[in-house]
Amino acid sequence: MDLYLLLTWLAKVLLYLATTGVIGGYFIRWLSARDESILPWLGAYCIGSALLGVVSVVLAFGVQLLLFSGQGLASFYDWEMYLMLLDGNMGLSWGLAVAGFVSCWLAATFYWRGKCLPVLMLIVAACILLSYIFTGHLIRTPWYGQLALMLHLLGVSCWIGSLLPLWRISHIDNPELVARVMTDFGKAALIFVSLLLLMGVLMLQVLLGDVSLLWQTAYGLTLLAKLCLVLLLLGLGATNKLLLVPRVAMPGVIKRLRTVICIEMIAAALVLGLTAWATVVIGLTLS
Repeated sequence: MDLYLLLTWLAKVLLYLATTGVIGGYFIRWLSARDESILPWLGAYCIGSALLGVVSVVLAFGVQLLLFSGQGLASFYDWEMYLMLLDGNMGLSWGLAVAGFVSCWLAATFYWRGKCLPVLMLIVAACILLSYIFTGHLIRTPWYGQLALMLHLLGVSCWIGSLLPLWRISHIDNPELVARVMTDFGKAALIFVSLLLLMGVLMLQVLLGDVSLLWQTAYGLTLLAKLCLVLLLLGLGATNKLLLVPRVAMPGVIKRLRTVICIEMIAAALVLGLTAWATVVIGLTLS
């Protein structure tokens, strides 16, 4: 595979991980606000995710600079090329993403316990999610297709980005806290998982039009593989919610809960990788 293509895919995966980490980390911070012991870890998680987001944008920019300039390392001294890349939708997308990630770093560093944090994180999420509509396959779709993308990303982020914090919380020696946070997460999951599934269906309709293209194109087959992983995640989530969380105080259950969350994280990483693969490597070719 072409090295530039591989690096572009990597930058996209890192962007997805950063987005889910920032939004999911704050979501769990909201659910566990009454427990002070987990707040520093969640703050570090959001800061790390924000820094990862900045790295993803810098990597994507560097790869595009090398591709467009064709001058090798000398491209990084071509200031006119900088202006050309930043003057357009791609530059706007990068700018919004960096603004969101830097704002998240500032909020998590200086206002993590402040009353203004919800407003700041709303601005953070808006900047990051808006950055996605200026690039990709949905850029030329009607407004409802772009809105569906943002809502889909919001649901995905609340779900996938919460897995590592939930795994960390499961190590706290407080079964009551673990059960409460896990139960609250399960209730909220009914809303955001439904949201991401509904918006995903709408996005498929906007992108493909004909459902038969799901098994007639490489892009569609990749989405089907992603759907299988999502179904696995749904099954694992249901196992947690219905079987393990209600029995979390029983001996050995907490270890099984951690194991299931670990499997969820692996499946979620594959989902993000496949999404980036479909977007960057395969592309939306329906003919």
